[in-house]
Amino acid sequence: MTTIVSPLSGNLKKVFSLDCEMCYTKDGLELTRVTVVDWKLDNVYDTFVSPDNPILDYNTRFSGVTEECLRGVTTSLREVQAVLLSMIHRDTILVGHSLESDLIALKLVHSSVVDTSVVFPHRLGPPYKRALRNLTAEHLKQIIQDNEAGHDSYEDSKACLELMLHKAQEDLKKKERQNNK
Repeated sequence: MTTIVSPLSGNLKKVFSLDCEMCYTKDGLELTRVTVVDWKLDNVYDTFVSPDNPILDYNTRFSGVTEECLRGVTTSLREVQAVLLSMIHRDTILVGHSLESDLIALKLVHSSVVDTSVVFPHRLGPPYKRALRNLTAEHLKQIIQDNEAGHDSYEDSKACLELMLHKAQEDLKKKERQNNK
């Protein structure tokens, strides 16, 4: 992969990609896993989370989280919030796909976000969104979310950041072509 030198280069440690997995409880969707990837695509935080309420459906088909994954897990949402708030500051840029769902599950608010579902809009416009796996296949020529066991939040986080790096590279090439005309 090509490294991009940009105005952000001094702030790369302040860019993270985030993905969450959720299950269904009596109170609706609750967090069961969170993964944070840094600018270098390294997994810097990945933990399973014990929901506050009894689980009705692990949502394994989509989340990849099983009863076995959560057996013995005691990490609470509050502990996750404390870790994330120690990493993420006001000037940190969060990248993800449909980030509003992740932030709702985390019960956090953050204003500096880059959402791939917005950057790569559906041709019919909102409320429609393109699937992350389709964006990754089209733009990166990579297959993700191909596991019958469900999604992998590291794979999804990494894909979002790779999509944005790819978009930045393509936009720079386009700008260079326009400047050379």
